[in-house]
Amino acid sequence: MADQTYIAIAAQYASEEEAVADFDKIHEYFTEADKHGSFDAAVINRDMEGKLTIPKRDDGHKHHGVRKGLGIGLAGGLAVALFPAVALGGALLVAGGSGAGVGAIAGHIARKTPSKDLEAISETLDAGSAGIVLVLDPAESDRVQKLLTHATRVTVKDLAVDDKEIDEEVSRAYE
Repeated sequence: MADQTYIAIAAQYASEEEAVADFDKIHEYFTEADKHGSFDAAVINRDMEGKLTIPKRDDGHKHHGVRKGLGIGLAGGLAVALFPAVALGGALLVAGGSGAGVGAIAGHIARKTPSKDLEAISETLDAGSAGIVLVLDPAESDRVQKLLTHATRVTVKDLAVDDKEIDEEVSRAYE
């Protein structure tokens, strides 16, 4: 299967409350527009040591690796790909999945996305800040960016994902 192009958006916030407020607006938009399955988002916190936690997430019911009970989508995998050395523990706390599956998603994203784009996204989220990481259909990008009213910084990049390949990689991670 060919790569599917998504848009990855990272938005930085002064507080978790502001990130959650914008996250809730995005969630409401997709729910009301009956497009809930066309986005994946996570609110993240990065402490001063760079440790990542994901206090809130929504993957539009498109769990990659759901056959294995992974319970984490592309936004969580993107967060781990952005901050691999510090992110894994916090991401797993929310995801309830295993390191193998999360690592498979993160590895897929890292292989398919130019390192300069991953670096630009990661630089949006400073240590000691809150943020939102979104993965969505390109047709929704402009509308969603307008909903990021509390963001202090926003980075938008293309993200290529092969849905069939990523599911196979997650399955192999459990073999």
